[in-house]
Amino acid sequence: MRVTAKMIADELGLSAATVDRVLNNRKGVSEKTIVKVKAKAQELGYKPNRAAKFLATQKVINVAYILPVFPDYFWDDLDHEIKEGATLYYEFGLIVDVHRVHTVPDNHQIDYMQKLVDAKAYDAIVIAAHDTEPLEPIIAQATKDNVAVFTINTDVPNSERIAYVGSDYYDAGFLAGELIHLFNRDANKIVFIREIDDTYQMINKENGFLDFFKKQNVNLQLQKIKYDTSAYIENQQVKEMLTINRDLLINADAIYVAGGLLDKILPNIAEWNNKPVIIGHDINETIYQAFLNDVITASICQDPIAQANFSLKKITNYFFEDNRDPIASYIVKPEIVTKTNAKYYINYKNG
Repeated sequence: MRVTAKMIADELGLSAATVDRVLNNRKGVSEKTIVKVKAKAQELGYKPNRAAKFLATQKVINVAYILPVFPDYFWDDLDHEIKEGATLYYEFGLIVDVHRVHTVPDNHQIDYMQKLVDAKAYDAIVIAAHDTEPLEPIIAQATKDNVAVFTINTDVPNSERIAYVGSDYYDAGFLAGELIHLFNRDANKIVFIREIDDTYQMINKENGFLDFFKKQNVNLQLQKIKYDTSAYIENQQVKEMLTINRDLLINADAIYVAGGLLDKILPNIAEWNNKPVIIGHDINETIYQAFLNDVITASICQDPIAQANFSLKKITNYFFEDNRDPIASYIVKPEIVTKTNAKYYINYKNG
């Protein structure tokens, strides 16, 4: 049963109006009565009605999400889910803007966030970090200026951010190694395709991947192929990269595509006669078709709905709970996509 102001009033022999004034921090009540009401509210487990609280205080919270532009198939989904989810929190006074900022080949994210912090137009900023260390001093400044910062999809763990919602990229890399091992127990000649930049995300994926094989005591023969960018690399560049490394790739037991290049790589290897185990990340229509044609073995995905909804929930809790307990991060579980269940990860449009 939900505890109401009237129930607290009946317990204390006070009027509901007096209790309502205390619960909504309005004036006109003695300090002694305030203490009594708050103690009884805590004893009964009273939880404020956030919508009613907003109507009473007219407190509006302006939130900015800063998301990358590419790969668009992933960030478009997250963008959409954030805007859809935000409509549910509008009655609580949560106003959400989504900003899409280029991170490759040049990272404009840092300057963009700095401008938002300096402008002081938002009560909270949620950022999907391209890299971590450059953002730490900006987050520190935001905290000092009473701008709450949350991270989504990629964390900035050594910063003063409030909470993180997204993947554990060490676990994602570890899982990629485990999948390769499950699909080919003898696999040890592995090609690791990754971005050249040592971002927080990429470092953790690689560490997790290598640690899996160390724990299995596999004599790993790892070859790395690094590319300069993920989003702006053209199909012709991908084709050239694969042509140059063709013998290495064809003779590999497995290929792990750790960055956001999977959808560009798969069409170029579809005609190979002998295909190694191929593990990557995310899914779109191109990757889905590769599953149907038995080109790819498995992909590791995140749920954009969970990231959107849990980040919005944490922001709302932070600003509208009377007693703010430390807010824990929420790690979105990695999901394994194979040919059998790939259809559930594609949003079909009615014809």
